[in-house]
Amino acid sequence: MQRRAAAAYFVFFLVVSVAAYAYIGVAESQRPEVALDAEAELTNGSTFTAGETTYSASNIHMSGGGGGGHGGGGGSMVADLAWTNQSNRYTATLENGSTTTYQNESYLVLTDNESGTVTLREAFNVTQLLSEDPAVEDSLATQNGTNYVVYRNNSTLRPLAEWLPEPDTAEFQTGDTYPYTTDSGTQQTTVATVESGTATLEWIAPEDRSVELSEGGNVTLDDGRYFAHFPDQSTVQLVPIDQYDAYEEDLARQDYFHERTNGLWGISILSGIGAVLVLGMAYLPVRG
Repeated sequence: MQRRAAAAYFVFFLVVSVAAYAYIGVAESQRPEVALDAEAELTNGSTFTAGETTYSASNIHMSGGGGGGHGGGGGSMVADLAWTNQSNRYTATLENGSTTTYQNESYLVLTDNESGTVTLREAFNVTQLLSEDPAVEDSLATQNGTNYVVYRNNSTLRPLAEWLPEPDTAEFQTGDTYPYTTDSGTQQTTVATVESGTATLEWIAPEDRSVELSEGGNVTLDDGRYFAHFPDQSTVQLVPIDQYDAYEEDLARQDYFHERTNGLWGISILSGIGAVLVLGMAYLPVRG
């Protein structure tokens, strides 16, 4: 009688387990999807144009190993989006009293905020000039804070300021074009402002930029705001921001589906374990 009851319970739990598993299979065929009208669907190396700018996608991959997330299994999907800003504004500062390179020579910077003027005055390499003049010593003499050159033949002293040649100068007003020397060469800039102790230069030139895309993350492109969605592990979609509410609704439906599916898995597994336990306990030996 005991084994007959155990067999009945075994069949009951087994039927429940199989039924739950079968329902999971039916439910999987109706899994809700994130359905979006993407502006662009990109893979590694592909490009698209928004406004007047061309964007390129690269390095689409799974980042991290935990936490899950929509659009990727055990981590979160990310990608790089790169473009070139053709009209980026750059600035540089000239400090009063500093030296700068002008026409491949060193010049002293003098700023006058009252007149809005930047004056460049040739800065001499005194050591080199002394070594090139055989009539004078290679080092200066100093008396009462004044530097002097020393003539070799009779040790006559002459003030350094009188001995040096007349320096070349160049003057620039606010709004003038200024040839600013950078690491990549000479850049034609504009004298934007001249203030007390400084002058600001500005110019427009291309600049390479990039941003990392993440699932659901917002990004501002040339023609508006978008968000990213990864339908698989090799594709990223850029979707207009006005679809974000619909995107969140699709994610909510997916979460609800996963919650219910996980519940069915729990029923199937626990019922299967229960069936095995009931059957096993029914055939345990009975002590007399």
